[in-house]
Amino acid sequence: MVLIATNRICLAQTDSELSGEPSAAPSTAPVADAGTITDLEDSVWKAYKNKQLRSFEGLLYKTYYGVYADGIKTLDMEVADMDKTDIGSYSLADIKVEFPNPSIAVITYKTSQRGTFDGKDVSGDYYNESVWVKKGNRWLNTFHTAIKAK
Repeated sequence: MVLIATNRICLAQTDSELSGEPSAAPSTAPVADAGTITDLEDSVWKAYKNKQLRSFEGLLYKTYYGVYADGIKTLDMEVADMDKTDIGSYSLADIKVEFPNPSIAVITYKTSQRGTFDGKDVSGDYYNESVWVKKGNRWLNTFHTAIKAK
């Protein structure tokens, strides 16, 4: 999972970062704050819970990947799973957001959720991580993973 997250972060680097050339306007300040990223993450959950396909797809990058106990999923696979999923409730807690550079945000948190997937109970506590990348003027989710807490 770490390799996939690292790969997603590397893909998000700009050409000048990869070539080693200094950028025209170096900045150490993130282009968003932790609250913005937290709100975006919650928006993904809300869109998925409410089966709002357009909103959900609009928050994820076209090469998004999700990593779960049952496998690695693309954006299309996540969308297909939406019809099989019923989330009754969820809450995000212990949220931490880091900015490895101004165009990348990594959010980690714990969720408590009640719901089913394909008729099976998936309620419980999960540890989550998402990677958000600034593409143009928008932040898009490029990677997400969830691991059920023991």
